[in-house]
Amino acid sequence: MSKLKTWLRRGAIGVAAAAIAVGGGAAATRAFFQHQTAERLRIDAKDGIQDSGFVKLPSGEQWVVIRGENIDNPVLLVVHGGGMPTSLFAEDYKSWEKDFTLVHWDRRDHAKSLARAGGKIDPNQGLDSFVADGLALTDHLRNKLHKPRIAVLGWSWGSRVALTMAHQRPDLFSVYVGTGQAVDNSARDRHVYDHLLAVAKAGKHPQLLARLTALGPPPYDPPSRWKEVDALEPVYLKTEGPRKSEGQLYRQALAMPDWSINDLLTHKDAGRIIRRQRSLAVYNANHFWKAAPLGRDFALPMVLIQGEYDHPDFVRPWFDGLQAPGKELVVLPGTGHAAIQMQSVRFGQALHDHVLPLARAWEYGRPADGPKGRSEVKPVE
Repeated sequence: MSKLKTWLRRGAIGVAAAAIAVGGGAAATRAFFQHQTAERLRIDAKDGIQDSGFVKLPSGEQWVVIRGENIDNPVLLVVHGGGMPTSLFAEDYKSWEKDFTLVHWDRRDHAKSLARAGGKIDPNQGLDSFVADGLALTDHLRNKLHKPRIAVLGWSWGSRVALTMAHQRPDLFSVYVGTGQAVDNSARDRHVYDHLLAVAKAGKHPQLLARLTALGPPPYDPPSRWKEVDALEPVYLKTEGPRKSEGQLYRQALAMPDWSINDLLTHKDAGRIIRRQRSLAVYNANHFWKAAPLGRDFALPMVLIQGEYDHPDFVRPWFDGLQAPGKELVVLPGTGHAAIQMQSVRFGQALHDHVLPLARAWEYGRPADGPKGRSEVKPVE
């Protein structure tokens, strides 16, 4: 009971709810909020789909949520970032469900999939295994939803998985979408360090300059020392637009239907579980991953939607060098690495404008003149 009361308190549900929890009514209180969320999430459209459950994939059973207002719409598989499964916050993405049949997938080492496995991961499960899971899920979705090709969106760490999936099997996908796109961790770390150093010198921040000088430029040994630089970035630079507080996220998570308290606690501990159980070889392979070995040729349209504060200038040279039937880099003003969730309505508008036409045109393998160049999406009022 004490763990549930902690979630209630962190969820900012209020003094009344906390009092109910102390009095023994915590489960009823949570059920009330879950019911409210379920009502908001309910899809009543005649041609809609609302489906969830565990799907058997190569590395184990994994949680998959399928939602959309029209089953004929293109399918968009979302491959979430590290520590942020989109299934837990499905309500944030409801606006997308008008355009796409949206698929949220909890990877084997995250969220309900991790809880299903008793909080245990395969220490040696690396990127190739996640890609195999993703491709198996893609085949499952194509058969279930009767779509020859689907769109795939990779966020942050998930962009490594999704990008590799799209490169290996372009015949399965209509369009690749990346956000918080991973390209080269080591090079990006140096890019951020140099940017901070320039800010320290130009802005006359002696404390920042002293700290960066003492640390020296990356790479670091051990690599975890990068966290010291990473912690400085939001202090001196704009890194994110409007975002939810931790309390709002806890409250939203607590009220999510189909999620047990064990699911939530396992999700909360996922980072610690991964750090303790993952092998050093896999950790190093993940840390030093680069997109370059995939090559420059992609046989499907490519779209990046990058937050303005998420260093789009770093991914531009890589993206400009790609050869694809169509490609576009979209910069979303006033947002950062978490734009996909913290500014989900605006992100959904970018998907509507820049991805939906490609997903429709390429769903059956028909060629389309994809967009070229770069563009910015105006804020959605």
